[in-house]
Amino acid sequence: MAASMRVATAQDIALFVRLARRDYDAAARLLRSRQASPDAFLDLAVAHSLSVVVLRALEDSPLREAFSPERIEALESRRQEWTKRSLQFLAELERLAERFAAAGQRLMLLKGPYLASRFYGGWDGREFVDLDLLVPAADRERAFRLLANAGYTPKSRVILAPRLTCYFVHAFDFASARAKVDLHWCLSRHPTFRMDEEAIWAGRRSHAVRGRPYDVLSDEHEVLFAVLSLLRDMERGKAKVKNVVDLICLLSAIDEGLDWDAFFAARRSDGTLRPAVNILGLCIDVAHAPDAVPRLHRTLVRHADHRVSVPPVQSPLLFEPPLGGLGNKLWCARIYEGSRLTWLAWWVASLPFRMGVHRPPSRTTTAGSRRRVDSRSNGVS
Repeated sequence: MAASMRVATAQDIALFVRLARRDYDAAARLLRSRQASPDAFLDLAVAHSLSVVVLRALEDSPLREAFSPERIEALESRRQEWTKRSLQFLAELERLAERFAAAGQRLMLLKGPYLASRFYGGWDGREFVDLDLLVPAADRERAFRLLANAGYTPKSRVILAPRLTCYFVHAFDFASARAKVDLHWCLSRHPTFRMDEEAIWAGRRSHAVRGRPYDVLSDEHEVLFAVLSLLRDMERGKAKVKNVVDLICLLSAIDEGLDWDAFFAARRSDGTLRPAVNILGLCIDVAHAPDAVPRLHRTLVRHADHRVSVPPVQSPLLFEPPLGGLGNKLWCARIYEGSRLTWLAWWVASLPFRMGVHRPPSRTTTAGSRRRVDSRSNGVS
């Protein structure tokens, strides 16, 4: 698929959101106003890992007739294959949860099957390709060993020393023959953030996936996690449309019940107020979704003085910036609470660690990383 065909415009994002929320009248209007063919939209759904979401939304909608039967059939076949893989992931999630519980290790489930189960009608309602797990920062060395004992190999490279690497990043990647795991020990890393880890764990709630309960973030911290994840991706020029759809679905589900004034007061305390105001405002604007979150939208209006303007480009979320993503970086630098000099110093200092963690290591490096992760003397705490 050509690169131009993979770029989602604001109109495309709005259509994804309307379908996910079953707002079929608005979705029909958006579909009719697109210049590209309806089947091209399905290609876009595949490119952004939203084909399962779209197909599920179309099951009981007359909009299904707008797409060619051949393309729908191809996507149905793709969904069946994905469902088989996802069952393997969920079996592995249960196995890992039991191992961690037997060891007395606290664990939270992030993203993936939790979001699918809660916001997309079931564990099979949204695509996911790995398992995201959160442990307390003080337990990460122990969690590394538990994963190693469960057959997982670290795929993230340690730069200089584990303790130093973990200071600059928030998660390591692990893999086995069964699944890939992103093990998080905090929601995000930045010198301007002052997040209360005790409050995050004290506020956790329970959610069942295929009948098994898992600890998950509170709604407040789920929103914060989604905001900071999008901020990191946008900073790299690689924002994911799927994450925007996730965020709007989350916000619309909790808008009526969450105290947004208290939410933003807490963000002022932990140094994430400007990121929260800007990312939430931008996503709602791009998705044309103020009607989906009326209470949040009204609260954001009161924080308009914190908003940073967005360059008028084809895709507001992706920015399509020149010069290696410079446009994204400059915009993101302006929405952190600290100075741009603080942002630049952190970005430069953390870059080799971020690149090392997310770049596949060589076989030699993998073996060395495994020894360091398994070693009590060199581990991180």
